[in-house]
Amino acid sequence: MHQGNWKCSTCGRAITELPFQPRSESGLTCRACYGKSKSRETVEVPPEMSAASEAPDIPDFAELSDGPAPADDFGASAIPVSNEKPKFAGKWTCASCGGTITSLPFTPRDTSNLKCLDCFKRSKG
Repeated sequence: MHQGNWKCSTCGRAITELPFQPRSESGLTCRACYGKSKSRETVEVPPEMSAASEAPDIPDFAELSDGPAPADDFGASAIPVSNEKPKFAGKWTCASCGGTITSLPFTPRDTSNLKCLDCFKRSKG
C-alpha cells in the first residue's frame, strides 16, 4: 500500500492510502465514491452480442480443417489434455540440467532460460 495525502475528486474527502502509486490526483476516488460508481454502473450489451449461445456466422464457402493445428515459431503445437490447461509439445533443452523438455503449459518466447519441472521447482524452493 502507498501512503500519501490525496483528495477524492468526487467528494473531496482525504485519501491517505492507496493500493497503487497514483500519477496525479485527478480521477482519484475514495472507497465510498468508488463503491457508489461501481454499483451504478450498468453494462449495455449490443443486440448483436446478446445471443451468446448462438453459433458464430461462418461463411458457406469456408473450409474447416480436420488436421492438426499449425506449429508456432518454436515448433510447438497444442496438445489437449483432459481437465488440464493445454500443453504445447516441442523439443527444448533445460537451461539448468540439459535435460529434454517435451511439453510446456505455454509457448516459450525465448528458449534460452527454459527449465524442466524439477529444476524449476528447485529454483523456487
